[in-house]
Amino acid sequence: MKPTDKAWRTLVPAILALLTASCATTSRPPQVDPTIEARRDALLELRDQTLAELVASKPEINEEITDAVGYGIFTSTQGNIVLRVMGDGAGVLTDNETGKTTYMKMARVGSAASFADLPFRQLIIFRNRDLFDTFSAVGADVGASTNAHFKAGTGKGLVLDGSISFNPMLSSYRLTDKGVVPQANWGGVGYLPDEALNR
Repeated sequence: MKPTDKAWRTLVPAILALLTASCATTSRPPQVDPTIEARRDALLELRDQTLAELVASKPEINEEITDAVGYGIFTSTQGNIVLRVMGDGAGVLTDNETGKTTYMKMARVGSAASFADLPFRQLIIFRNRDLFDTFSAVGADVGASTNAHFKAGTGKGLVLDGSISFNPMLSSYRLTDKGVVPQANWGGVGYLPDEALNR
């Protein structure tokens, strides 16, 4: 039984309306979580501000960063409510070659004293591509032994030694109220890519 002309005249506009609505829905850009965006922006602002203060206090750091594979800026400061998320701190890695940023989170590990009550900002400079790529992809647990080597962890990603004063592949600085100080030991900290911010 063929539909009548009247039925077609009723169906065609309805079908066209459905197709138009479907196209509009699929072409609409995905909604961005304003909280996620705010956290990203806060970390990028933290990075830029910290770098400016580091270079002003110790100008030679600028050349060290420029010559590096990449670097990371981290904070345990919880004054900014935007950064008060899972873990004890947060940070962002920057790849000097590609400009790509990777958002990270920090937490104390093992029996180390919590650094959550001692706000600080930290700069880690990477001179080794494999080390940087592994760190940005799977994070790292930093031990507290005195052996200045790193090794691939079993099921944990990267395990770094907490004492880095003689490690030629990376260096670390801490920004305090007294200026910039090299970190000889930074064990007891876990670093992990932040899945929510890296989507």
